[in-house]
Amino acid sequence: MTGTPRAVVAMVGVGQLGSRHLQGLATSSHDLEIHLVDPSPASLDLALDRWASVKGPSGHRVEVHSRLDNLPPVLDIAIVACSAGERPAVVSSLAASRTVDDWVLEKVLACDVGGLEAIRAATGSADGAWVNTPRRMFDWYRRIGAEGIAGRPVGLEVTGGGWGLACNAVHFLDLAVWWSGSRLVEVDTSGLKRHWMPARREGYLEVEGRLVGRMADGGTVTMEDHGGADHLALRLDTSEGRWEVDEPGGSATRSDGLSVRGRLENQSEVTGRLVDEILETGGCRLPTVDESIAVHGPLLEALLAHRRLTGDPTATTVPIT
Repeated sequence: MTGTPRAVVAMVGVGQLGSRHLQGLATSSHDLEIHLVDPSPASLDLALDRWASVKGPSGHRVEVHSRLDNLPPVLDIAIVACSAGERPAVVSSLAASRTVDDWVLEKVLACDVGGLEAIRAATGSADGAWVNTPRRMFDWYRRIGAEGIAGRPVGLEVTGGGWGLACNAVHFLDLAVWWSGSRLVEVDTSGLKRHWMPARREGYLEVEGRLVGRMADGGTVTMEDHGGADHLALRLDTSEGRWEVDEPGGSATRSDGLSVRGRLENQSEVTGRLVDEILETGGCRLPTVDESIAVHGPLLEALLAHRRLTGDPTATTVPIT
């Protein structure tokens, strides 16, 4: 798009996930001025290596920074992929010092309800703000929903081992909200184990066992992590029959034999078209910050209560990311 101004995109937090967002930006059809921000030189180096490994339009330009202070005063889009514990402060600082037209925030949004409200306040005046629970963007899941699921109560079961129940539950709670059009009203933690374990990211925790989300329309989302390394299995009970969804295998099969083929897309395949959609239409298919907080809030409150009951009665946050 020679001759047109570059869209200015800040990528804050360029570790494993942030660097995949960066790879996705390479596929944008718009010329981008991309600013990477991370205090870790190793993370910035990783991001630049991954950027060099992909080929996109030649009109993009990339700059690296160790501090938010070095960003331009006006940003078309800010993608915030730092850890959950840092996210409210980063978003608040960026909103106070820069004009940000649109936000894309990684989940988990924050580690406590106060952090959620700080993010809501900081992004409230922007043109748009969304949270990256990306199954809403996958054509495969849209086609599954179109087969008699959308707009109706669902009974979703998610089981596997070592999949990060606490930090990834929001993906499936959001999926049920999207499909059904209902809202999350309660998260039951009575099936969780009492022992919290270190998560993959230093300073954060995980827990195994079972979580159950209950929806206003009577639907449920039952999620279980039984340890080990078994891949996720999704089962979906609907008025049209029971679905078995094999995400690694790319198949969704209903009990009457109906099959919908597809696949999970990598973040590096999604971010480019996400940014294009925002720049061209002013919107996207991700949940808004308000919609996502309506899912995050009950989840964080329930997990905090469980943490207080299982060894840390004075806990004020849930360190998941």
